[in-house]
Amino acid sequence: MLATEGPPHVRILFLGNSYMALHGLPAFVGELMLSSGVLAPHIGSYLQGGRKLGQHAADPEALKLLRQGADDGKPWDVLVVQEQSLLSAVAAVQPEARQMMNDGLSRLVTLAREVNPKMLVVDFQVWARHESLWKKNSPDALSSGTSADEAHARIRRANADVVKAALEKNPGANILISPVGDFWRLAQDVYPAMPLHAEDGSPPDVLGTMLSALVIVGTIGGRTAIEKSTWTGECVFADVERLKKVLLDHPDVFKAAGK
Repeated sequence: MLATEGPPHVRILFLGNSYMALHGLPAFVGELMLSSGVLAPHIGSYLQGGRKLGQHAADPEALKLLRQGADDGKPWDVLVVQEQSLLSAVAAVQPEARQMMNDGLSRLVTLAREVNPKMLVVDFQVWARHESLWKKNSPDALSSGTSADEAHARIRRANADVVKAALEKNPGANILISPVGDFWRLAQDVYPAMPLHAEDGSPPDVLGTMLSALVIVGTIGGRTAIEKSTWTGECVFADVERLKKVLLDHPDVFKAAGK
């Protein structure tokens, strides 16, 4: 009897900062995919606090990891990149910030395609800070917009613009926006008491990391990978099921990413 083939392997490299590092987003994505049985993940990451994409594109350690490939010696299939959160919001209204964000993503797309011309580049759309920070007149929150809604709208617009610019510089590139921030906004509307932000209102709590990971899993592996995932980590099972339902009930959010 022939051995049954397992799920296809997918090699994913994450380049980001504390939003990915806190609670270990790359590991969450790997565990969710593995538990789904839909994909067999190989995960790599290079995460530096406060890091912008342009800095990753010029960092020898990041580029070495990108070029050396996954732990099985094969090139990465997917590169997940996350821009610094304030830059993601300010880029929608400030030309200098927009150029910085454009240059960073475009350069990483070029480098990724040199390693693997078919590599999927996933642009991680971050979330707005917690609305309570505007009530406290937080300088960072106010610099991202006049409200959490405006900050989210700016982040969404900036990510759409930067991906369009990257495609213009890299015709034929395979780039997707993962609408993490959109689903954060939706989940907060549906479950306002669910703690997605950490106490300081900016980085994720563990449930925020779970939600972000589920969105990334859906962007890469599709609806089935979300549906079949069973891993919950340290999260309450019922909370994870609620987050999965938000994603599964709103496939339009994935389809509208970047539009």
